[in-house]
Amino acid sequence: MSRQADENNSEKEELHRTKKTPVQEEELIEKTEEQSVIDESDQAEDVTAQHPEVRQMVEEAMKLAQDISVTVNPDVYISALDKAITKFNEENKERFPGAPTVGGWVLDNFPSSLNYWMPLAEKGLLPDTVICLKNSADNGKYLLNRLYLLNEQEINSNILHRLRKERTRKVQEEQEARKQEEVLRVQEEEKEGLEDIQQHMDGAEVMQEEIVLPEVPKGGYPEVPEIEPLKQLIQTFNEEWQLLEPMFTDPNLVNVTFLEVADKEPEKLLQEVVTSMERPFQYQGWEVTSQDIDEEAEDIQAELEAGEEEEEGKEEEEEEAEEDDNDKKKHYGDSKHFCPVALKDKNMLHPGQVDYAAIYREKTYHCSNSEARKKFLENPQNYVAYEEPLQAPPLRLLLIGTSGSGKTVHSRWLAGKLEIFHIQFKERLQEIMLSKLEKKIGPEFEENGVGNDSEEEAMLLGLENGYADKNKKENGTEEDVVLTKEEEAIKLYLADNEPLPAEVLDQLVVDWWTQEPFHSAGFVLDGFPCTVEEAQYMGDSGLFPDIAVFLEADESDICDRLLPPRLAKWQEQRRKKEVHKQRLRDMKKKIRDAQIAKRRAELLAEQKINEEQMGPKITKFSEDDDEEEEEDEEIDNIELILAEEFPEEEEEEQEEEEQEEDAIERMKTEIGEKCEADAESLESVKEELQSLMIPCVAINASRKLHIVRFQLFENLKHFVANRESLFEKCYPVRLSLASKMLHVSYKHPSIFGRWDPVKLSQGEVIKPFRNQENPGYPLIYRQYIYLFSTKENRDIFMRNPIKFIRQPKPQPSVPIRIAVLGPPKSGKTTVAKMFTRIYGLQRLSIGDAIRSVLESQHNTELALDIKSHLEKGMVVPDDLAVRCLEIAMMDLTCNTTGVVFDGYPATKQQADLLEACSIIPIKVFDLELPVKEVLNRGLQDSKDAKSKPYPVHDSAQILTVRNSNYKQEISRIKDYYVKQHQNGCEVDATRSKWWVSNKIIEEVRASINQIQTYLEKIKEGRAAAVADFCITPNELLSRLGEFGQYCPVSLAQRGELVDCSLTSSLQFAAEFRGHYYKMASQEELDAFLEAPEIYVPPLAPRPLPPPEMLPKKLTVADVKSKFPKTAEMKGYCPVTYVDGKKRYEALYSGHIEYAVEYRDKIYIFESEEKLQRFMRLPEKYWNHKLPSKLPPKMEPIMLTSLPLTGYLEQGGATALIKALNDVGCLKPKYPFLSVKQSALLYIAYHLKAYNPRNSDYIRKRYKKKMEQFVESCQLITYLGNKMTRKYKEPQRRPIDFDHKMQSFLSLRNVDPACI
Repeated sequence: MSRQADENNSEKEELHRTKKTPVQEEELIEKTEEQSVIDESDQAEDVTAQHPEVRQMVEEAMKLAQDISVTVNPDVYISALDKAITKFNEENKERFPGAPTVGGWVLDNFPSSLNYWMPLAEKGLLPDTVICLKNSADNGKYLLNRLYLLNEQEINSNILHRLRKERTRKVQEEQEARKQEEVLRVQEEEKEGLEDIQQHMDGAEVMQEEIVLPEVPKGGYPEVPEIEPLKQLIQTFNEEWQLLEPMFTDPNLVNVTFLEVADKEPEKLLQEVVTSMERPFQYQGWEVTSQDIDEEAEDIQAELEAGEEEEEGKEEEEEEAEEDDNDKKKHYGDSKHFCPVALKDKNMLHPGQVDYAAIYREKTYHCSNSEARKKFLENPQNYVAYEEPLQAPPLRLLLIGTSGSGKTVHSRWLAGKLEIFHIQFKERLQEIMLSKLEKKIGPEFEENGVGNDSEEEAMLLGLENGYADKNKKENGTEEDVVLTKEEEAIKLYLADNEPLPAEVLDQLVVDWWTQEPFHSAGFVLDGFPCTVEEAQYMGDSGLFPDIAVFLEADESDICDRLLPPRLAKWQEQRRKKEVHKQRLRDMKKKIRDAQIAKRRAELLAEQKINEEQMGPKITKFSEDDDEEEEEDEEIDNIELILAEEFPEEEEEEQEEEEQEEDAIERMKTEIGEKCEADAESLESVKEELQSLMIPCVAINASRKLHIVRFQLFENLKHFVANRESLFEKCYPVRLSLASKMLHVSYKHPSIFGRWDPVKLSQGEVIKPFRNQENPGYPLIYRQYIYLFSTKENRDIFMRNPIKFIRQPKPQPSVPIRIAVLGPPKSGKTTVAKMFTRIYGLQRLSIGDAIRSVLESQHNTELALDIKSHLEKGMVVPDDLAVRCLEIAMMDLTCNTTGVVFDGYPATKQQADLLEACSIIPIKVFDLELPVKEVLNRGLQDSKDAKSKPYPVHDSAQILTVRNSNYKQEISRIKDYYVKQHQNGCEVDATRSKWWVSNKIIEEVRASINQIQTYLEKIKEGRAAAVADFCITPNELLSRLGEFGQYCPVSLAQRGELVDCSLTSSLQFAAEFRGHYYKMASQEELDAFLEAPEIYVPPLAPRPLPPPEMLPKKLTVADVKSKFPKTAEMKGYCPVTYVDGKKRYEALYSGHIEYAVEYRDKIYIFESEEKLQRFMRLPEKYWNHKLPSKLPPKMEPIMLTSLPLTGYLEQGGATALIKALNDVGCLKPKYPFLSVKQSALLYIAYHLKAYNPRNSDYIRKRYKKKMEQFVESCQLITYLGNKMTRKYKEPQRRPIDFDHKMQSFLSLRNVDPACI
C-alpha cells in the first residue's frame, strides 16, 4: 500500500476553482466599460440580467463565495475512502496471480493534513509507504515551471486581462483630460479643432496597439502577479507537511521517502518509488560490532571442535596451517578482504581494514575507511556480485631493489611475459627533463675533468681564428633554460635525491592507476617507491598495487655488477682527458709558432726599412766574410728579441692523477655506501608497505638470471594464473555434512556429479569409485557441492574454480570390459585388483565365476553339472565355465561400472565361446614377460611362501609348463583379437607394477574417450570413426552403406573406385546414419567426418555403379576357366597404352597373373600398379582400340639353343658380375692359400648364397659360411698390424691377440670348403 502526494494535480484543480472567468466575458466587459466611458452622455438604458453592472455584481458575489472555506468533517472523507477501498477489493480480487485479499491501492495527495491522519489510524487504513515529491532546488523553480506550463493558457489570459484593464484605465484617464482641454478650446478655430481631433484619433490608435506578453525564460516562469497563487499553493502544502511530518517518526509504522522531482522523467520517478517501496523487504547492512566478532569466533570454534571429533587419532596440524584454515572459514564478502567500494569505483585492490568492517547478508566486508563503509551501507547491492562474479582488476606490480639488483631487466622481462606495461620511474622523470635540458641529470651522467679543458680548447680555437671576443659575446647572450617549479623539483630529485612533492607525484603516479591504457592493462612499476615518503604517499592517495617484489642482493654481487661499467667509464674519461691535454699542448704550440713567425716577419720588415733609410754604408771593398758576419749578428738579434717577447712556457705542474687501483677502491667504497643506504631505505619502505597490508615478497637477486626469473614467476603465478577467480570463495566441508546438505536440498550437486573436476580437466574418462578407502573430499562453491578424489585436487580447484567449472560436463559413463592376459607371475591379478580398488570394476576370474555359481546357485542344473565334473577329478569344460562367467556378469556392478577378466580367455576356444555369448572386451592386454623373469619371480615368491598357510604351486617345473602352455595359446588369441576386433595391446611386464598400471589405464582411457566421442557424435547425427570398436566382419558386412567396401570420398572427389576390402582393418572406417563406410586413407576419413552428407545419397555426386559394372580381379585359374574368352587389346596393357598417349612405344604385353574382368571383358596388365590404376578408373582405360601396326610378337626361345656368349649372358651373367664385383672390392686372401684360390672360393660361396633357386635354408647356410670365410681372411691383416719384431709379454698384448693367433694357426692344412 502506498500514498503519494502529487502537488501538480491538486494545484491545477485549485487553480481551476479560483479562476473561472471566460475570455469572451472579459472582452464583453471591456467593450462595455469603453462604451460607457465614450457614451456617458447618452440616455440611461433599462436594467436587465445582461446588464454589465448586474453581471459584475454577480461575479463579485461568486468570488466572495469561493473564497469562503467550507470545512467538512474528516469522518466523511474516511468513510468514503473506506467504502471505495472495500469496493475496490471486492471488484479486483484476481487482479493478478497471488494477489492478497486486501491492499494494493494508492492514495493521491491524501491525507494532506494532520486532521485526516488520526482518523485513518483509527480506521486501520494507514499506508505502508508515504512518498513525498518535492522540489527543494532553486526555490521550487522546476515545479513552478511545470505548473506554469500546465496552466499556461489560463495564466496568459489572466495576464492579458490585467494588461487590458490597465490599458482601459489609462484610456479613460486620457479621455477625461482631453475633454477638459476641449472645453477650453471651444472658441478656437475650426481648423485647429480638426487638427486636435486628428491628434486625438492618432493617440487612440497608439493606445489600441496589440498587447505583448512578458518573455518567459527557458525552464523558468514569468515573474508576474498571476504566479503568486501557484507559489501560495506550494507554500500551503509545505506548511501542512511540516505539521504532518512528526507523525512519521516511527519507521516501524510508516516508511517515508522524499524524492526530488527536478529534471526527472516519470519513468525514473516511478523506478525510485518502486525502489523505496522494496527497501524495507531487502537485506540491510550494518557496522560490525564486538558482538558480531564474538559470534564469528564462536562459529569457527564450533566448526573446529566438530572437525576434531571426526578426525580423532590424526596428528595435529601446525599453527600456521590452523591460522590459514581459520582465515578460510571466515565468511568474507564477495570482494574477500579487499574494499568493495574501491574495487567498484576505482577498479583497485585496496586492502580493507578490520576497524571499518560491515556485515551484509551474513557476510563481512572490510572497507578501506569510514567514508567507504558509509557509501557501502547506503547501497550495498551496488558493490556485491549478483548475476556474475566480480571482475579482478589488471595486475599492478611493484618491483623494487637497490642499484645493480637487476630490477629493470627483470621488470622488462616480466612485462613481456605477462603482456602488461613496463614503467621505469626514473626514466620517466628523465624524459620530462630531456624535453627541456636535452640531457640526462644525475651523478652517473656527469663527465668530470673534461669540461674545463673543453672550455679552454674553445678559447684557444677562438684565439687561433681571431674571433674569441665574438664567441664570448655570443655565449654571454645565450638565454638560460627556465624550469617550472615541478621541473625544478624533479631535477633536485634526480641530482640530489631530494624527495618529490605530492603535487608532482599526483601528476605522474595517479595516472598509472586511473588513466588508459594502464588502467585496463596493468603494469610493472620499476623503482617506485624507493623512500618512506613515497610509500606513505601511495597509502594516503589510495594507490595500492597487488604485490610488491623486493630484489635483494649481496653487496659483493652488486659491486661485481656495477664496478665493470663504472671502471670502463672512468678509463674512457681518463683517456679523453689525456687526449684533451695533448690537444691543448699542440694548439698552444701551434699558436706560439704562428705568433713568432708573424713577429719575425715584422722584425725583418722593420730591418729592411731601416736599411733602406740608412743607405748603402758598406763599401765596395768590404769582404764577403764581413757581410756574412753582419747578417748573422742581425739574425741573432732578431732571435733574441723573439726569445724575450715569446719566452718558453714552463710546463704546468700536473695534478696528481688517480691511479686505476685507487679508482677501483674508491668506486667499491661508493657502491658499498650506496648499497647500504639503499638497503636501509628499502627496508623502511617494506615495513611501510606491510603496514598498508600490501603483500611483499623478497627474492634473492644474487643468483643467476634464469633462476631469479623462475622465482619471480613462481611467486606471481598465483596472481596471474588464478586471477579470474580472485574473488571466488570455496568452503571445504566434511563428507557427512555435505550428504546432509544434499539430502535436505540446502545445496545442490554440481553438474559433474561424483566426477572430480580437476581429474576431468586432465582427461579422466573413467567414472571415479567412492568407498571407505576413497571417500571423496567435498567442497561448497556457490550453491553446489563438488567432490574430489584427493585433497590436493580440492586445493587446486579452490585456487581457480572458474577455470574448472567452464569445462563441459562429463560424458555419460561407459561400462568397461577389459581382459588382462599374461604368463604366470606377470602381474595379471595385481592389475585387476588395482582396477577394482580405484575404479570399482568387478574382478572376474574363471575360478571366481565357477565358485560363485556353486555357492549361490548350488541346486541349478549348471551347478550340478560342474559338481559332477569336479567330483570325477576332471576340469570344468569351457562351455560350462563360460556359462558361469555369463551369470556372474549379470551383477549390477558389471553392467554399470564394468568388469576386468583376470587371465581369461586363455585359449582360442574360450575366446570363441565368449564371442558367441556377445562378451567382447574393449581391450585385451597381453603382459609380456620372458621365461627367465617368470622363474625369477617364482623363486622370489617361494621364499616368501613360508608364511602362507597353504602350499603354493609355483615350482620351476610347474611355472615352465604353465608358461609353455600360455606361449602356445597366446599367439592364436592375439591374432584372433587383432584381426577380428583390433583390440589387442601388448604391455612390457618387466617394468614396475606402477608403470604397467599406468600404461593399461592410459589405453583404457583412450578407448573410453573414443567410445564417448562416438556416442556423442552419433547422438547429434554426425559421422563418427569406428576404429578399434570390436566390430566383427559379419557385423561390418551387414551394416555396410550404399558404397559397400568402396571409398565414397574418392568416388565423389576424383571419380575413383578405391576398393578398401583388401584390408580388414577399420582404421579408416566411419559410421553415419546407421551404416558403415570405409575410406582409403586418413585424409579421406577426415573429409568424410567433416561433411558426410555430401558423400552419401542423396547429395553424393556419383553413385556406385551396379555390381556387374564393377571391375573384378581374376586369378590365373579364373582366367583359364573362362576359356575360350580371350584378353582384350590382344593382351596388351591398356593402362600403359593410354598413359603413354596411345603411342607405338607404349604397347607392352600384360602378364596373366595381373588380370581383371570388367563389363564381361578380360584385361591383363603389365604390373600390379597398372592393375590397381585400372581398378580405380576403369572407364578411362577399358574401351580403346589398338593401332593397325603392332610390335612383332616375341616368341619364347630355348636357352640351350643360344650361342655360347648368349647362353652365358642370359644364364649366369648377372650372378657372375655381382660375385666378381664383390670379390674385386674385398680382395680376399685366405690363410695358407693363394690369392687365386681365395678369390675362387669367395666367388663360389657368393653364387651359392645368392642363388634364387636355392631354398632359404641353403642360402642362409652359405651366407654364414661366406661370413666365416671373410673373417678368416681378415686374420692376416689383423696379425700383420699387431705383431712386432720384438717379443711382447702376454699382459702387454691386445686382449684378443692370442685367440686370433690360435685361430690363424688352426687353419693350416684345413680345407676351407669343409668349414
